[in-house]
Amino acid sequence: MKKSKSKSNEKCRFVAARKNSDGTLSEFKDNNGKTYDYEQALEAVENGMIENAIPFTGRDGARHIRGVNDGNEKTNLKNLEEF
Repeated sequence: MKKSKSKSNEKCRFVAARKNSDGTLSEFKDNNGKTYDYEQALEAVENGMIENAIPFTGRDGARHIRGVNDGNEKTNLKNLEEF
């Protein structure tokens, strides 16, 4: 018999995003309705809690979030539904 995953072990997906006045992603919402500011989102991504995003170090040396490159433009984080 298979064990079912507990809710805490399931990865979430970012389904919506909010941009600040200069167009930079500043907040995210997951498929459970939880909202994250950018730092909280980055921490969740770095901890492997979000399945459709990965962390990376930018040219500026800072840690950032990007969508998983799956070839689907709709899943690009900048193209998520706004909230």
